[in-house]
Amino acid sequence: MKKELSKNPSDLSQTLTDVFSRVNNELRLLDSDGCGSTACVVIVRKEGPSNMLYVANVGDSRAVLSKSGQAERMSVDDKCDNPDENRRVKSGGGIILDNRLGGVLAVTRAFGDHALTRVGLIVTPHVVKYTVKPFDKYLVIASDGIWDELSDQDAIALC
Repeated sequence: MKKELSKNPSDLSQTLTDVFSRVNNELRLLDSDGCGSTACVVIVRKEGPSNMLYVANVGDSRAVLSKSGQAERMSVDDKCDNPDENRRVKSGGGIILDNRLGGVLAVTRAFGDHALTRVGLIVTPHVVKYTVKPFDKYLVIASDGIWDELSDQDAIALC
C-alpha cells in the first residue's frame, strides 16, 4: 500500500523529506548502486500573510539568498568535512577515509549510490523554512561546480 502525501500540510518540511525518500526508493528500482546525485529543491508558498521559502537539500548543491546584497546560505553542505555530518556518519558506524564517505564519495547525503548506505550515506534532506522579507531580492541555486569556484558573496555579487 502506497503512503499518500498530505495534500495541504501546514508545514512542508516532512512532505519534502517524504518526497526525497520516495525519489530515492524509485532510483533503487533502477539499480543505482554506483551512481547518484545531490539536489537542492526550493518551494515558495503563501502561508497566511507571509511568503514562506522552503529549501531542502542533500549533498553539496546549495541555495544562497541575497538579503539587501548580502549572502545568506539557506542550505547545508553535506560534506565529510562538515563536523556535524562527520559525527553523524561515525556515530552510526559509518566510515570516512581521506575525507570521503567510504573512501569514495565526497558527500554524506545524496540520492542513489545505494551501495554506500552501509557506510553512512542517507537521503534525508536538511530543510530550512524561512519567512521571505521585503529586502530579500533573489536566490542563487547551484551545484558544487559553482561553489567550488565562488564564495556565497561572490555569487550574489555577480547577479
